[in-house]
Amino acid sequence: MKSRPKAHPNDGASHALTTGRAGSMNRRRFLTVSSLAGIGLLIGIPFANAGAVVDEKNFEPNVYLKFTNTGKIIILAKNPEIGQGVMTALPMLIAEELDVDWSQIDVQQAVLDSRFGEQVAAGSGAIKTNYELLRKAGAVAREIFLEAASKRWSVPLSDCFTRKGAVYRRGTTQAYTYAELVDDTISQVITPEFPRLKDPKDFRLIGTAVSGVENRKIVTGAAVFGLDSRPKGALVAVIARCPVFQGKVKRFDATAALRIDGVIQVVQLPAVASQPALQGVAVIARTTWAALKGREALSVEWDFQGGEQESDQTIRQKANDLLHTVSGAPIRNEGDVDQAFTACVGLHEAVYEVPYWAHATMEPMNYCADVRSDRADLAGPTQVPKAVQERAVEMTGLPAEKIAVQMSRAGGGFGRRLEADYAVEAIALSRQVGKPVQVIWTREDDFQHDFYNLYGQCRLKAGFDATNRLVAWHSKTAGYFWPDSFPAGLIANFRAETVWVNTKIPNGAWRGPGHNVTAFYLQSFLDELATVAHKNPVDLQLDLLGNTDRLFAQNTYGNKVFSTARMRAVIELVAQKSGWYQPSPQGHYRGFASHYTFGTYCAEVVTITRPTPTTYQILKVVAAVDCGRVINHSGATAQIEGGILDGFSTAMNGAIHVENGRVRESNFDEYRLMRINDAPAHIDVHFVPSDAHPMGLGEMGLPPAIPALCNALFAATGKRIRRLPIDLNQA
Repeated sequence: MKSRPKAHPNDGASHALTTGRAGSMNRRRFLTVSSLAGIGLLIGIPFANAGAVVDEKNFEPNVYLKFTNTGKIIILAKNPEIGQGVMTALPMLIAEELDVDWSQIDVQQAVLDSRFGEQVAAGSGAIKTNYELLRKAGAVAREIFLEAASKRWSVPLSDCFTRKGAVYRRGTTQAYTYAELVDDTISQVITPEFPRLKDPKDFRLIGTAVSGVENRKIVTGAAVFGLDSRPKGALVAVIARCPVFQGKVKRFDATAALRIDGVIQVVQLPAVASQPALQGVAVIARTTWAALKGREALSVEWDFQGGEQESDQTIRQKANDLLHTVSGAPIRNEGDVDQAFTACVGLHEAVYEVPYWAHATMEPMNYCADVRSDRADLAGPTQVPKAVQERAVEMTGLPAEKIAVQMSRAGGGFGRRLEADYAVEAIALSRQVGKPVQVIWTREDDFQHDFYNLYGQCRLKAGFDATNRLVAWHSKTAGYFWPDSFPAGLIANFRAETVWVNTKIPNGAWRGPGHNVTAFYLQSFLDELATVAHKNPVDLQLDLLGNTDRLFAQNTYGNKVFSTARMRAVIELVAQKSGWYQPSPQGHYRGFASHYTFGTYCAEVVTITRPTPTTYQILKVVAAVDCGRVINHSGATAQIEGGILDGFSTAMNGAIHVENGRVRESNFDEYRLMRINDAPAHIDVHFVPSDAHPMGLGEMGLPPAIPALCNALFAATGKRIRRLPIDLNQA
């Protein structure tokens, strides 16, 4: 194949492989070694079928990539996409090192495959755990094409460099596209043992703004969500669940349900060891409508197991009693707190409270399962495809390699889809009836059978010395609390305790688990302390952080290290960008908060106005963020914006009420989400330029948003918001 002239770009020396053939091995030998190893241990990335896959037209250098000699480049997005943007950001890492234009890439959602390693959407961890791995995947392919071109030209590798999906010969106009080199990769290329990564100064894609790969599909209705994943011929199952938590089926009568046209079968859910809370009666039908009408006609008698005695009010009282009467488990204890309080010249105390919160995803829970005697095909929206497969192994006895799991796009997750309960229902029912089944939840099912953010109370006490310096701190919490959160480590005498309320109400991860409420407690209380000490709230936090960098281990998700200098930088940036130290316009009121969530630093200033004495309007939010290197500025900004809006919506309206062991709210008329006219007109997001290892962003905008809003309301009204949702009449 002849080379063809191209417009010659700058040489870009960092893209050339300058080490000759040192550190390489024969391609056939490489494939043999990697197949024996099971994965590509030589370069630390998994290879398709344990080695590069080739045929007459395609070349697959690893499990993430496929090249055709027609010019098509396919990158597989390994992790579940729940709206956090990883279907775009993760392939960007590969494409950057591959040295191609983004327009040349076709991104496709991967299936569950052990060769990808961890495939999960949790803790905003996709970017930080895959950054180097996926760059290596792209770099391997780039160096293979460099090798192929150098062989064609019979020139040293140092004479070759890549740009925009082609290999160029230095000092000439000669070039081969990757597509033109695919045939050569089949049998002639030496595979690099340790691929050379780009110098970050040469990044052309990482750090830019790239639209989501499925944006057009979403707005045109072409995107495939879980509810769109039902295979032809699959039945629909709708389940009657006990309205009281942890209740059980006593008996049921399916006579009327079976009379509904389209209803095929009514069965009780079988017991599943790993999901003991699953109880219910399933109506299985040919259509969703028939299944819903069948459930309406179903007669079920429930055994409430005493759960009807529980309510959010009884739980609130239990929490209050425990906080007053029981010594909590000490989760952090430094200095001599009791002695320090005795010596303090000023003390301040407050109690904060949060209700249960629902996940309220736009797409209700659903899942498809086709379980046969020799294999199972599973598909649907999940944050934990591996956990779904593991439940299927447990329930069917099939080996994992016989259980295929496809990941559809999820209409929101926020932690709800970390649970596999709805997938287990589909697996159990398909196995029981011997046909493919899609389990569908209604909106009412979603609200009343969620895994809620835990109810919580936090009692806080702080003490000042004669110079108005914070010298003592004590927090005692019922519910979630991250004890390492700022100002931990910066106050000499610091104690944090927790107590737990036993309840039948299921709880689970909810966007920024634990951090969502910890930030509300701590950042609101710090604002109170600034008022008591007659200090500017921003200055109070900067004084605590100090002027030198101090590092503190955080025993939270991922075992991160908190840097006082990096937190100080985001606080100073948000103060600058919001004009914090300048007078506010007449009738405008501002609130400030900051928080460190799973490795990312975020500070926010919220500006509000008061149209009437009983209402408020959020005018603007300014956010400063340090997440290390930003991969996709478009997706990064969207995640911070989304977290802020989610936080505001929850602070304004979010509350699940339990009465007689059951949830009162059943739809969005009762569990209100923020309307567009309630949203701020402007959200300005500023990222601290950084070469540090990238961290996550999916949850980080939410924790400081809630206290920043509440602190703005205090500035406007003089009323402290210590209990959510916000009610100015009760503040």
